[in-house]
Amino acid sequence: MANDSTRSQQFTRITSDMVLTPQSSSKDGETKVEAIPSDPKWRSPQLMIVFEDGDLHSARQQLLKSLQNPFAEGSVATLLLQESIADQFVGLVAQDLRTLPQEVSKNPSYINTLAKIDQLKAKVVKGETLKAGESPILVYDCVHSYLGTGATGVVTLHTFRTAKEAGELAKRDPLPYGQVSLWNEKLACAYELIPRLPSDVVAINCFNPNLSPIRDSFEGNRNDVLLEKNYHYESLVVSGKRRIIVFPVGTIFAN
Repeated sequence: MANDSTRSQQFTRITSDMVLTPQSSSKDGETKVEAIPSDPKWRSPQLMIVFEDGDLHSARQQLLKSLQNPFAEGSVATLLLQESIADQFVGLVAQDLRTLPQEVSKNPSYINTLAKIDQLKAKVVKGETLKAGESPILVYDCVHSYLGTGATGVVTLHTFRTAKEAGELAKRDPLPYGQVSLWNEKLACAYELIPRLPSDVVAINCFNPNLSPIRDSFEGNRNDVLLEKNYHYESLVVSGKRRIIVFPVGTIFAN
């Protein structure tokens, strides 16, 4: 398998139009929400890590969907932002937040989470024109176990300076992460972080990609590399743990 430097030379810059079904930031329309139990459990929550060299626009669009429907399966539960772009990123997110569906805002778990946030006096980000009880919430420097016993209905936010710090923060909240969405167009840096990540599936510069092309190899414990529909797939062992790695690719100019 090619080393990191070879990988980074083989592909052109990754752009936002290569990301699967980005969420519109329009404030028009409503988020459709399925019925939510009064005591919702985690359902394959995601960890999102955004570096200053990542596609901030596409990462933000994907995060917004989770913020509007935080109890959905596969929603982002924890967000790690590189310190240099954190204020800019959070400010843009706050501008695009819309009123939560009542299925979320009236859910007992979400209401209890808001009470706990108030008790802890935690720093939060909400929609610029929305009240706390009706707005999606980002909570700074907090783990979900402080906020509730199951899915909390909010996204926790931590900042980091280096990839090493990001790896340490990734393990701080021991949620049953189904996937990590890592946004960094410097693939060598992204690969260096993978051994520290708490999930078998790492999606680089994309969100919820189709895993069916590589699933058989992963489940069969086989190493494999393939390219399908402009996505690069790998099944490989990293630090003793088998992983799936996926990222979109541009024009391949070297074999």
